[in-house]
Amino acid sequence: MLKLLPRPNTRTTVQKICITGLLIALATIGQKVFAINYIPIIPFLRISFCGPAVIIFSSIFLGPIYGMIVGAFSDLLGYLIFDPKTMGFFPQITAIYAVLGFVSYLIFVLFNQIKSERISLIIKYALILAIILGAVLFLIFNDNFALYGTEYELNLTTKIIVISFIVVFTAITEVIILLLKKISRLKNTDINVTSLNLSLIVIELLIMVGFGTLMKGFAFGFATYPAILFCQILVLFFNIPVNLFFISLFLKLTSKYR
Repeated sequence: MLKLLPRPNTRTTVQKICITGLLIALATIGQKVFAINYIPIIPFLRISFCGPAVIIFSSIFLGPIYGMIVGAFSDLLGYLIFDPKTMGFFPQITAIYAVLGFVSYLIFVLFNQIKSERISLIIKYALILAIILGAVLFLIFNDNFALYGTEYELNLTTKIIVISFIVVFTAITEVIILLLKKISRLKNTDINVTSLNLSLIVIELLIMVGFGTLMKGFAFGFATYPAILFCQILVLFFNIPVNLFFISLFLKLTSKYR
């Protein structure tokens, strides 16, 4: 088994169930309590400070099946406890987090097979540049977008703020990577930061942006698809450094159990 990953089959079923319950509670709190549901400048943006990170970590730590359980039940529990009772339940949203919990382990295994850090960095920066280019082109060719029948204006000020947001959080990611690499050398830990970062980028692209936008299209109507896609891309730039920090922290705290 790769060093970054735990051996999910070395724990008893009772241990896995207990840890799963704890991670469901943490993911629920992270997604509903430590979250910003709406941002005035881009009303559809919803960012969580550690909810997705807990789901991804549960997949790495316990395996894909338990990761899927954490993802699905944390969203369901969050809906039952925190969401307004007037809000309808959308199984498509629950499916996003279930898939996030299941697929994350598989993506980590896949990208840990890349032994060359240079190749990982080439793939990483190619993906980041492509995402930034897509976001910038959207801003250039769109002065407004429709969401729930309401038109939102993308004026010059908004566009500058959005581009600044992307640049700032891309820079924050690189700073976190440098700090984690330095800590990894000093503490002699087994966390491959480059592989971890690349895996998180792919997870965001495939699951939260690709699959997530598709499911939200089914839930809220495909007329909102471009707006949701753009917002998910913006959330990606926030999620990557946050997930990188928390997952590295969780891996460090649980290193003796792996």
